[in-house]
Amino acid sequence: MGKNTRIIHTRKDFLLDRNRDDIAGGFERIQQLAVSRRNFVQSAGVLLGGAIFSGLLGTSTKALADEAVETGKFVFPRLQFTVSDNTPDRWDVHPRGDIMLRRKLHELTNINVSMEPKVVRLEDFDDMVKNPFVFMTSEGYFTLPEKEEKNIREFLERGGFILADDCVYNGKEDRFFKTYVELINKLFPENPMRKIPYDHEIFHIYYDFQNGCPHMQGVPGGAYGLFEPGTGRIMTWCSPGDIHCGWCQFFTPEKNMDAVKMGINIIIYFLTH
Repeated sequence: MGKNTRIIHTRKDFLLDRNRDDIAGGFERIQQLAVSRRNFVQSAGVLLGGAIFSGLLGTSTKALADEAVETGKFVFPRLQFTVSDNTPDRWDVHPRGDIMLRRKLHELTNINVSMEPKVVRLEDFDDMVKNPFVFMTSEGYFTLPEKEEKNIREFLERGGFILADDCVYNGKEDRFFKTYVELINKLFPENPMRKIPYDHEIFHIYYDFQNGCPHMQGVPGGAYGLFEPGTGRIMTWCSPGDIHCGWCQFFTPEKNMDAVKMGINIIIYFLTH
């Protein structure tokens, strides 16, 4: 299949609990939400077992399932990419946040999520396409080699999804966010990233965010997305407000909880599109 091949967009009916109690508190209260969220359909994770792998890899699922990831499990990998500046927090910063989000995704939904840590190398496209969802973060500016830039465009065009989030330099600068948006706009000059409107389904698909992406620290401004021409599907998401550090529980309990909820919304959006 050519590079313009996209995922077969498989949709599932999700059994959502619409009676969402507004429960205050942070991670110590998040278990209370799990009880009402458990109606989420058990088979959601199998979306990764078929159409996504065959679409990204351009070949039969059966032949590649063992090489890619365990069929039926959602995998949350960290993306390793070339970082050229001297900021301390680079692509591998705070892996505990990834662990916490995987754990809460398992507790608050019935998605079959892998708890194993995973690193995907941007320089190795064969490695990337085995994992249709990747997480990318850092706190500084970065410059990618031509090969890594090409791999990002190819990955997104084939239906992969990149969740990018700014780690926020010195607690106030959005260096990574600016660089990522500039990069995507360079790779897709005919289709630049745009601010995701507050009424977009990604903010309401499971948890409800009336004011868009929650902001932890740094420069406010909302999340941006690259929208696929024709379908409107978000191909990649980038936020300047450090939701990843909210997964790490670095802020107030309420803010930490909002960061987890937003991460879950993004994952569910990916699984259903």
